[in-house]
Amino acid sequence: MKPCKRLEIVIEQPLARRLAERLDELGAPGYTVLSNASGRGDRGLRRGDEVTDTFTNCLFIVACDDDAVVERIVDGVRPLIARSGGVCLVSDALWVKH
Repeated sequence: MKPCKRLEIVIEQPLARRLAERLDELGAPGYTVLSNASGRGDRGLRRGDEVTDTFTNCLFIVACDDDAVVERIVDGVRPLIARSGGVCLVSDALWVKH
């Protein structure tokens, strides 16, 4: 196992494509997207079963073992989540490389 950082980014579903493009530009080694994330935060309740994606969130998960890339990602996604709401969490993790 290799130490890495785990980034979890919750953002509005309509911004998912923009975030995916931004992660590519910032050098993210890859990501997983979980659509229809639901929960409650400072902008109120978000349900995963709305008729449209307008009030739905999604969760991006990124595993990265390069601290410089992690910092670029955090700095690069901050404007998106500041404008529309959302959260970016960074934690220590162990990467099971194959």
